[in-house]
Amino acid sequence: MKRTLLMAAVAVGALAVAGVAWSSGVLGGGPAQIRIYGGGVVATPSPRTISIEANANPDGLGAWGSFRYAGAPPGVRGEVTCLTMAGSSALVGGFIREGPANLIGGDFLYAVTDNGPPGAGADQAGFIDVTPELDTPPYPGLPADFPRTCPATADLNVFGSFPISGDISIETP
Repeated sequence: MKRTLLMAAVAVGALAVAGVAWSSGVLGGGPAQIRIYGGGVVATPSPRTISIEANANPDGLGAWGSFRYAGAPPGVRGEVTCLTMAGSSALVGGFIREGPANLIGGDFLYAVTDNGPPGAGADQAGFIDVTPELDTPPYPGLPADFPRTCPATADLNVFGSFPISGDISIETP
């Protein structure tokens, strides 16, 4: 009986040490991440449903995630490759993986703003640009390696920033 209790105590102690190592990053947990997630219906002239999940390191580098823009055709699905934060707003960019044939393989730049707690009805979202490197004149401030790196700032009203019924959440470290 004493041996069983001793073995159980050793096992609990080992699990506690492993938990501390994991949560402290010793086992590769890494730094806290920027996280943008949510979705809903964007109140454009033709309402569209969006969903977004974007993550990056605290400097906005190494971004990954997914973006969907659906409704009446055309809808798109994108792979997130860059993210830039500015206060309670973020720019998310990447490659279009599904959608109209003329857009597949192109890139996108999308803006979201978290204006309050879930259900507040104050969040906004909207496209900044699709294939911005093809703009004439070129999109202002577009990094040479876009969509690996998003612009530092942007005019959030290029295509329009619209209210979203739903929620966009932005979490920063």
